[in-house]
Amino acid sequence: MSTFNAIMLEIAIPVFLMLGLERFAVIRMLRTPEQIAWVRNHRWLHPNSISRARYPMGFLSVAMLHLGYPKLCFLFFTFWMITDITDGEIARKCDLHTEEGETIDPLSDKLMYCPMLVYMAWQGWLSPVLVGLFLAFDIFGQFSRSFIKIKAANLFGKAKTFLVVVLLIVVGLQWIYGSLPLLGRATQPLMVFCAGLAFCSSAFKLIPNYWYANILSILNLVCGLAGCWVILAGHPPVYALGLVFLGQFLDLFDGRAAERWGSTPKGEIFDDVADGTSFGLTVGMIVAVSFSQLWVGLLIGGLYLGAVVYRLIRFVVEKRKQGVLGGVATFSGMPSPAGALLAGTTCVLIPSQVVIGLIVVATALVMISRVPYPHFGRAVLPKIPKIVRVLFLAVFLFLLALGVRRDHYTASLVISFAAALTYLVSPLFWGRGKPASPQ
Repeated sequence: MSTFNAIMLEIAIPVFLMLGLERFAVIRMLRTPEQIAWVRNHRWLHPNSISRARYPMGFLSVAMLHLGYPKLCFLFFTFWMITDITDGEIARKCDLHTEEGETIDPLSDKLMYCPMLVYMAWQGWLSPVLVGLFLAFDIFGQFSRSFIKIKAANLFGKAKTFLVVVLLIVVGLQWIYGSLPLLGRATQPLMVFCAGLAFCSSAFKLIPNYWYANILSILNLVCGLAGCWVILAGHPPVYALGLVFLGQFLDLFDGRAAERWGSTPKGEIFDDVADGTSFGLTVGMIVAVSFSQLWVGLLIGGLYLGAVVYRLIRFVVEKRKQGVLGGVATFSGMPSPAGALLAGTTCVLIPSQVVIGLIVVATALVMISRVPYPHFGRAVLPKIPKIVRVLFLAVFLFLLALGVRRDHYTASLVISFAAALTYLVSPLFWGRGKPASPQ
C-alpha cells in the first residue's frame, strides 16, 4: 500500500469521521429549546467542564508517542482538539459563556499542544530555539490574563492555535510515515509563523482596545511600503504581492475591530492611507514592472492606482453625506482588496502582457463602477460553514508555507486568482435587488 493510501485510510478518514460525528452530535443535541435546557442542566457538558477535561490530554498524547504508539497518539490528540470546537459551539448555543471560561479554554489549548511541541523539539523534529520563543510568548500571554481586563483569546491567539495544530499534524505524519519531502519543507516556515502569531497575541493583550484597529491599519501600511521597496529594489514582484496578501489579512479585521472596540479620531484616515498604499500604490507598481515597455506599464499601473484612489475618496465623501456609521454589508463597485488580489495575481501568473493589460484595466473599471459587491468578511464569510473555512485555511496555509520553503508559489497564486475571479462575478448571483452601500 502506498504512503498516500496509508495516510488516507489510517489518518485522514478516521479524522474526518470524528469531525463529522462531532458536528452531527452537536447539531442534533442543540436543535430545540428543550435540548438546550437539558445540556444546561448537565454540568459535565458545560464548556468549562470540557475544557478542564483537556488539561491532562496533551501529556497523555506525549506518553503514547514516547511508548511507541504514534498513530494512536495522532488520533487521540486530534479527538481532544476537536472538542475545542465543541465547547465553543455549546457556549454560544446554550449561552454558557463565562469570564472563567475565557481563561481556562486557552489554558486547556496550551496544555494540549505545548507538551507535544517540547517533546518534538527534544526529539529533533522542531527547532528548539523557535519552540522556546513560541513558549515564552505563549506562557506570557496566558499569565497576562491575571492582570488584564479582556481575558478572551484575540484573533491572533485563535490563528496561532489553529496553525500550531496544523504544524503538529505535519510533523506527526512525518513521524508515522517517515520522510515526506513536501511536508518536511513546510515545517520550519510554519513554526516561524506560529512564533510570530504568539508574539502578536501576547502584545495585543497589553494595548488599549481602541488602538487595535489603528495598529492593524498601520501594519497594513507597513506591508504596502515594504512592498513598494521590494519593487524598487528589483526583487521579484511575487514578494511584494505576498506583502499585499498580508495587508489584506490585516484589513479584513481592522473595520470589525473598530466597530467592536472603537478607534481614535484619525482611525478612518489610517485605514484609507493604508488601503491606498497596499492595494493601490504597491499593486500599481507590480503592474508597472509587468510590461516590457515601461511607459505602458506606468500608464496601466497609473490607471489602476487612480481607480483605487478615486474609489477611496468616493467612499469617504458619500459615507459622510449619507451619515453611514460603522461598517457596510455591500460595496458600490469591487472593493480595493479584491481588486488588488485580481490585478496582482494576474501580473505574476499570466505571461501574456496583453491579457494582463486587459484584466487590470477591467479591474480598475469594475472598482469605480456602481455594481454592488458583498462585503467578504461580513456578508460572505459568515455564510460559509465553519468546517469548510477551517479546512480551506489549513490547505492554503500549508501550500503557502511549502511555497515559502521552496520559493515557488504557483499553487497559492492559482487558488488566490480563482478566488478573485469568483468574487469578480459574484454580483451575478449574490444579493440581487439589494441597494449598495456607499463604499
